Amino acid sequence: MTRAVIAGIAVGVVLLTASCGDDGEHVEHKGPEGPAATTDVMPSHSDEHHHVQPAMRAYDPARVAAFVASFRAQYPQLTVDRDDGDIAEIATESCEDLGNHVDADAVSSRIVARAGHAGRTPTAEQSREIYGLVATVCP
Repeated sequence: MTRAVIAGIAVGVVLLTASCGDDGEHVEHKGPEGPAATTDVMPSHSDEHHHVQPAMRAYDPARVAAFVASFRAQYPQLTVDRDDGDIAEIATESCEDLGNHVDADAVSSRIVARAGHAGRTPTAEQSREIYGLVATVCP
């Protein structure tokens, strides 16, 4: 029964993420419009400041769904009143840390904080296991 529920959740997550695709309509944005869109307030190419946001990596929805299902099955005490998106963020945010070369000990500490919920935190052994699960999601 539990496996059927987990499989159903995993399929639902995959279908949900697949349905959030492109609708085929593309709007070309040419830049700001209206009275506030004057060239004297727009940054020029000669500006010395480069504001680059780190890009979110793309994650395989099937791997994320498998992580969520495994996490729910292995750590039910950490999943009470927790939605799939919150659980998925444990993996994706930890993958971002790993991709940004954050120290492994710091990543482990953050996994403990992210996996903890409603006053419950994973044990040291569970956090190592969760780290291993996270690694299956990272590109």
